[in-house]
Amino acid sequence: MKTILYYPRLEPYKPYHYMPISLLAVASTMQDKDIVIIDERVDPPEKLEQCIGDADTIMFSAYTGYQVTAMYEKAKWVKQNYPGVKVVLGGPHATIFPDQCLADPNIDEVFCGYAEKGEYELPWHLIDTKKYINPETERCIYISSYGCVGRCTFCAQKKRRELVFIPLDKVGRDIDNLISLHKFKEAVFFDATVFTKPARAFFIANLMQKHGLKWIADSRADEICKMPADMLDEIMQSGITQLTVGLETGSERIAMLMKKGKNHLEKYKKAAEIMSRYGVRLTSGVIFGCPGETPADIRQTIDYIKQIREINPNFRISTTFFKPLPSTEMSDICVREYGYREPQSLEEWARHGEQGHYAYNQWQDAPWIVEPEEYRRIYEQFRSDEKELFV
Repeated sequence: MKTILYYPRLEPYKPYHYMPISLLAVASTMQDKDIVIIDERVDPPEKLEQCIGDADTIMFSAYTGYQVTAMYEKAKWVKQNYPGVKVVLGGPHATIFPDQCLADPNIDEVFCGYAEKGEYELPWHLIDTKKYINPETERCIYISSYGCVGRCTFCAQKKRRELVFIPLDKVGRDIDNLISLHKFKEAVFFDATVFTKPARAFFIANLMQKHGLKWIADSRADEICKMPADMLDEIMQSGITQLTVGLETGSERIAMLMKKGKNHLEKYKKAAEIMSRYGVRLTSGVIFGCPGETPADIRQTIDYIKQIREINPNFRISTTFFKPLPSTEMSDICVREYGYREPQSLEEWARHGEQGHYAYNQWQDAPWIVEPEEYRRIYEQFRSDEKELFV
């Protein structure tokens, strides 16, 4: 009997997708079994029907939001048509709400936490890597660590913050294996940050340079500020084309609400200045519409963004509007102070999923904004005036 590992669609429409690393991680621990990976984003709809007949287990991975909606649709279909197949749910949502998930009649078992911590080789042969490579960018995703040192109140809850570093020798083998499968040109590291340990960032930079690869990564502002100058010079000359450094807001008050860290805006400004020495694009996410945010806060953020642009002409932003993520401090504020009702079951989360989907660089209503009409006017004007800033 085979085990199906199923990756539901993450969002309604997108032409190219990053590889399902989470399913490869699960599969790496089950290599004594007959495994089939089905990725709803790239595989034909009939593949599940073709495979389910001789399967005894189907395992889903799902993030809170639209992916839970897509997962729930398929889990119900399996239970209705193949009641003897065991349905297992893992991933971020199941890790946060194991009891809710187990209480649902369509879920038999729940898997919490990370599937693996770098002990096993990823079975790349179980997917067709070519399906995931955009021929225009020829980019490939990789993850060299799980978790994050940050304590941001809007982001993942503490169960998903445990830091796990994939051994560097395995990182090297994984990149070698990926290159043997597809001659991609640019690697995108989906770590929360590659720069938590400077020596790891240095190793990855040398690895990319050895293979002649361009690469993209994330960092925190304080990590850039603390990086030894000679080491940073070498990293920035290794082929890195874009570094994403979390900004989130230019309002000191909102930065404190987010718990972005002591003197976050000063450190970000210093990091932007350091990065201006290199021809590397500096990108940042900016979150508007946090609980209690006012027109004065968005004006401060816009003024701050303009200051960073003066310091670093390569600076670009991508904006979203705040949505409560479950079991975070900021979600608790929305419940306590603004009457937000969090879904109470897996089925409710599935109905809620599409509402929780992020839209980039466009207005989305946020009921906790103070003076929303004025706030929206300021945002729309900013977006119109500074079009070249947005990515």
